[in-house]
Amino acid sequence: MNKLALTIAARELAGGLRGFAIYLACIALGVLAIAAAGSVTEGFSRGLVSEARTMLGGDAMFTAAQRRATPEEKAWMGARAKVSELISLNVMGEVGELRRQVDVRAVDANHPLIGADTVSGARDLDEALAFKDGRWGVAVTPSLLDEFNVKIGDEIQLGSITATIRARLDGVADGIGTPGAFGPEATIRIAALEEAGRLTDGQLFRSRYRLLLPAGDTGDEISKAAEEDWGTSGLRYRGPEDAIDGLQRLLEMLNTFLSVIGIAALVAGGVGIAQASTAFLQSRVPSIAAFKALGAQASTIRMAYLIQLGSLALLGALIGVTLGAAMPFILALFVGDRIPLPTILKIYPWPLLQAVLLGLLAAAMFAFPPLGRARATRPAALFRTLGAEDQARVPKFEMTASICAGIGLLALAVLTSATPLITSLLLAGAAIAWFFFLGLARLIRFSARRLVGARKGFARLVLANLGGPGSLAPTVAPALGLGLALLVFVVTIQANILRQVNETAATNLPSLFVTQIPNAGIDSFDKLMAGQGVDIGDPESFRRIPFVIGRVVSLKGQPLVEDSVARSERWVVEGETQMPYIARQPPEADLVEGEWWPEDYTGPLLVSVEADAARGLGIAIGDTIGFRVFGRDIEGTIVSLRKVDWGSFGANSAFILSPGTLEAAQPQHIAIVRTDPAQEPEIIRALSGAFPDVVVFQTRAALAAAGRILGNISIAITAAASIVLLAGLLVLLGAFAAMARQRRSEAALLKTFGASRAQVLGLYSAEFAISGAVASLFGSAIGVAAAWPVVTLQFEAQWAMPWGAVGLVAAAAILVAAIGGLLVGLITLSHSPARVLRDF
Repeated sequence: MNKLALTIAARELAGGLRGFAIYLACIALGVLAIAAAGSVTEGFSRGLVSEARTMLGGDAMFTAAQRRATPEEKAWMGARAKVSELISLNVMGEVGELRRQVDVRAVDANHPLIGADTVSGARDLDEALAFKDGRWGVAVTPSLLDEFNVKIGDEIQLGSITATIRARLDGVADGIGTPGAFGPEATIRIAALEEAGRLTDGQLFRSRYRLLLPAGDTGDEISKAAEEDWGTSGLRYRGPEDAIDGLQRLLEMLNTFLSVIGIAALVAGGVGIAQASTAFLQSRVPSIAAFKALGAQASTIRMAYLIQLGSLALLGALIGVTLGAAMPFILALFVGDRIPLPTILKIYPWPLLQAVLLGLLAAAMFAFPPLGRARATRPAALFRTLGAEDQARVPKFEMTASICAGIGLLALAVLTSATPLITSLLLAGAAIAWFFFLGLARLIRFSARRLVGARKGFARLVLANLGGPGSLAPTVAPALGLGLALLVFVVTIQANILRQVNETAATNLPSLFVTQIPNAGIDSFDKLMAGQGVDIGDPESFRRIPFVIGRVVSLKGQPLVEDSVARSERWVVEGETQMPYIARQPPEADLVEGEWWPEDYTGPLLVSVEADAARGLGIAIGDTIGFRVFGRDIEGTIVSLRKVDWGSFGANSAFILSPGTLEAAQPQHIAIVRTDPAQEPEIIRALSGAFPDVVVFQTRAALAAAGRILGNISIAITAAASIVLLAGLLVLLGAFAAMARQRRSEAALLKTFGASRAQVLGLYSAEFAISGAVASLFGSAIGVAAAWPVVTLQFEAQWAMPWGAVGLVAAAAILVAAIGGLLVGLITLSHSPARVLRDF
């Protein structure tokens, strides 16, 4: 390294860090966001992996829908491992006149294989679930006790089973968080369901068999053995990694979102980095001029100040990464009990190193151009400290270095992301917005210069300042505009999703979903509904259709490979799904390709597939698709693709089957009902006597709960997105301080020529407010434009412009800018004109 450059850098750094607060804060804020996102998600991911076996409930698991394992399958599993059976189903709980849906978890004597369920009111789960005094015992969640207003010792009707509440279920070995967080739950013995006849083939339940393998055996080995012995007709294998797959994907998306926010904060704060770098180099103008006049090489000057700026950038990055590394511990200290995910608290080097590298690359990208201009400016201009017109263009070396740093920042962010495509799209959007705002700043200055000649007095002064060399536009437009664009983007999406849940879905979706209607009782069911005032002849008020539960097992005649399915549509193959079979084309079935089968069709199985699911599965009209239903495989031909509005009333399913194939199985029916809220309790009470085993799901209550959850999540997401706006405000703070210094002489001259205090304050407030208003207008427009395809295409929700939320954000930004101008005016006016002009 150049010793002279190192000596110069060391001596100048010894003078302190005055003037670098914004520089350090901009870098530290972005690095903090990235490091915190990486550290928190890494801690949760490691925690999930460490608990995957516990969350699965064993070393391996086999699952089935609408049937239990055959004696041969049970014997096969029992010969290889210790087995615990768990069955889950929904029933209607009843206490007095109150009826609510309850999620029932039925377990055998071997449950749990790993860990223990924790209960209150009984010694252990076995005591709580024992058959005593002619009643089965049940352990219920706190939410069930609250919802039904019951206590330990009370009786509850679970479908056709009368049980005694013997314990409160405080924790389950194979789950996270508080049991019953999303609704009432109850745990009971499998034998109780067997006695009630609730586990016959075809009824709605899911069975799981958790296996505790002997030492040395692995899940992969037993999975291969099952495939060899059972072929395609056996149970479905699930490993520990499958138990956490959904949570892992959620964490990956969260990490991507927060990391992009951190990078956007670095970019938004780039103006502050460039400002501070320029101010620092301007303060070193005499030194640079002297070095150049004495024959110092350009490389020596560049290296001397690059060392200083790089050292300060590293300091800012280290401040940010230190805070980011502490974030998991801070989170655990203050809200650990409210986050039900297992976590491993420790320092994870890679996310921290990644954050530091991204911070340094951002600093380099924005610091190289002012360094190049200072280094290349003529000595005479440096000695005279002339204006911007005397500054040189950015030399090729520094411009190339800045571009390479930007490319390196993008490459590192994308290559280390768990979702590279999403990260690329988000960063591309941020980059486009950044260059747009740079162009907007030029347009503001150009327009102000064109308009200034036709104006007089106060307006002329405002426009002259906006169009002049000290214009605030190049600072406000990129820094404030990018932050506002991201914040409006998030706020707009959230407002539309919450509106969809709270208003649109509540209006369009059925009031009640009724499931497990026995095939033999459909006529009685229809009569009962008609007797309750439901117009069963109106397809917009009532539908009842037969359905089966199955899962996709083959595509185009080949066994399904889940990894080949598009991730966005993998939900249709990861588990079982409800599939109605319908003769007449439903009015809401919007066919985008193909035709519906004849109403009297009775031939080989035909299938109508939701269009997005078909694209994700890679299938088209004429292809075959295979399902496993009731333990056997059936194959159908795809004859149509449908566009589905998931928030509407109707047969909204990924797959609809033709009649003529499954009637012999006499599957159960499902009904959807649209009625007034006041009628719902009466309908539920009427069903309880005639159909004790049907399950009624009340949509409005579920939507209200979902709205509350989404509302809480949206607050956290908005707070995270505000980091970018905070970076922009930091830049504005630095700009305010710089402007206050630069405008002292201007304010002094204005006062000398007779301008009042109010006029000077109004001048600066108007200048700052106009810049903020333009940035807010275009930033809000970009945020809304970017949110529209996400809302309509990704979430498939109805679009509505949230004028109130967007207007509030934009108005707040304009107000901040105007107040900033007012503060600049107050600071400049605090100095005596005589003293300012004498020093000038």
